Amino acid sequence: MTYRILESRDLRADERQLIQWLLEHGTAEAISYASQLPGLHVVARCGCGCPTIDLAVEGATVATTGPSRLLADYYGTTPGGSEVGVILHGREGKISELEVYPLAETSPHLPKIESLR
Repeated sequence: MTYRILESRDLRADERQLIQWLLEHGTAEAISYASQLPGLHVVARCGCGCPTIDLAVEGATVATTGPSRLLADYYGTTPGGSEVGVILHGREGKISELEVYPLAETSPHLPKIESLR
């Protein structure tokens, strides 16, 4: 299985809204990353079919690597009712990954923002 599939695209509106919410409600330092949001874009996605995406800032073409700093860590419910975990990662001072993982069953969807806890 391919774990990461290269992809170059802008964030979808739902991804951007979720990341913004996570930055506003994450760790004490998460909000300091908010200035990166306008230039944030997708550079890869998970090969398993989940909505996890690798992110890069401005003109970068690959996600920043290195040890992860958790900027936000929540649980939520998808529109279809599946429970998921959501983690926003930062690496080397850059937003680097939006991780969405199933808690019980595989879910190819982002959670509803109002369900995050």
